[in-house]
Amino acid sequence: MKFIIESSSVPIYNRIATAFAKTLMEFGHTVHFIDASGFNEADFVNTINGIEIDYYISTNELNIVQKQSELDDSFLFEKVQTKIIFIHHDNLFSAFHSISFIADKLQALTNISQRSYHFCLEASNVDLLKSAGIPNAAKINHASEFTSAPIVTQSQLEVTFIGHLMSSLNLYPADSVPGGQHLQVIAWNRFSQSSYAVQPDVENLVHDPYVLASLGPDADKNPLATQQFLMAGLNKFSSPMRGQLISTIKNHRVDIFGGDLSYGRIKDPLLVLQQSNIHYQPATQNYQDACGIYQSSRINLNISSLQFDTAVNNRVLDVVLSGGFVLTDKRKDLFDICSFAYEISFETPEELNEKISYYSDTANNMRYLDLKVAIHELFKSSFTYVNAIDHILKRIAPLNDANHLK
Repeated sequence: MKFIIESSSVPIYNRIATAFAKTLMEFGHTVHFIDASGFNEADFVNTINGIEIDYYISTNELNIVQKQSELDDSFLFEKVQTKIIFIHHDNLFSAFHSISFIADKLQALTNISQRSYHFCLEASNVDLLKSAGIPNAAKINHASEFTSAPIVTQSQLEVTFIGHLMSSLNLYPADSVPGGQHLQVIAWNRFSQSSYAVQPDVENLVHDPYVLASLGPDADKNPLATQQFLMAGLNKFSSPMRGQLISTIKNHRVDIFGGDLSYGRIKDPLLVLQQSNIHYQPATQNYQDACGIYQSSRINLNISSLQFDTAVNNRVLDVVLSGGFVLTDKRKDLFDICSFAYEISFETPEELNEKISYYSDTANNMRYLDLKVAIHELFKSSFTYVNAIDHILKRIAPLNDANHLK
């Protein structure tokens, strides 16, 4: 088959798109890997429709093909005539903060539901799409291209975190987010209990007429769009929630890579944690650098963003398949894919600190190393791009058959 995949200026998205393109070619398929950023709308649509392909693959919501038209009320994926595969590695609408935009995009996705397929990291997104009249939706897991086996050497770093964070939920300006006081409470609940499901709380807000009235006139027109609007707002609290959790670590050195969102230019107490045991390091320039950090850290900390209730993000898989040791929050999907989930996850800040102390203690090296090796063995043959592509191709086969019968 022939595919088009968009590149991306966002490193993590481009990494995923590149891996999908490379793996499809290894399967023997033809892939046009394109940079669509320089096209105007008309040229983009005409060019894509002029290429003979079977599928256009969009790996993130910021792709050009997912933009709203500047010429009319449609989206560009409605104007592209080929079948489309959407891969949602974020919550469906986490990047958008307009109820009317989310409602319009959801309707546009419904309009092309018979020639599209959606693969979602978060299981609730599959339910959302199906409730909106989009039947071709399925769950997918992240994959990793890292293949380094665990090595038994002295770790150079104690506890590390790679990613964005702020210092505190208390300091975050909740009033700047629609429904922000409610969303801040939900974030505090996740801080206290890492497996806390946020979706039911957001759904309750959508059913409160007084909350809806505070969100503006669009809020009561489309409950699904309003719920996703609130989820996008809740996700703004992810960075301060991470900082709040890391601030509870007092007895171990923590190195944070790329966590200072001001890149050292601003001393705002919201942006940087002021603790003697916490040290900020420059952001990693590429994922091979991240692989080295994962491998040389005694404990790699993962704190999932608030957009997910059940999904396991790519950092968990990357750490393990870089030969590193991960300590992560409790996610339902983690327990589904890993028989050692309890040993490498925490529910409360107190459990996080207790497990950091336990795995940092060299007296527990045998258990620490056994877990490292066992989880690597469990993940290395499962979470590959070969498996991800195989999963996608098998899922879209009925869609291909249906189109051939027309």
